[in-house]
Amino acid sequence: MSKNIETMITDIREQLNLVNRGLIDPANFSEAHYDEIKEIHEFVMSKNDFTPSEMNGITEVLGELRQSK
Repeated sequence: MSKNIETMITDIREQLNLVNRGLIDPANFSEAHYDEIKEIHEFVMSKNDFTPSEMNGITEVLGELRQSK
C-alpha cells in the first residue's frame, strides 16, 4: 500500500472527526482506488464543516471503495 493512500485516509478520518475510526482503516484501501481517494481527500480537506448529508455521502463512498477481507 502506498504511504500516500494511508496518509490521505488518515487525513480524511481526522478531518471528519469520526467516532468509529475503525470503519475507515487505511489498511483496507488499495492503490486501485487512488484517484477516487485523492478526489475525496481534496474535497474533505477543502472544508471545515460538513452537513450530515455530506458526512453520510463521504463515508458511504469510502465504504464502497474499502476492500473486503
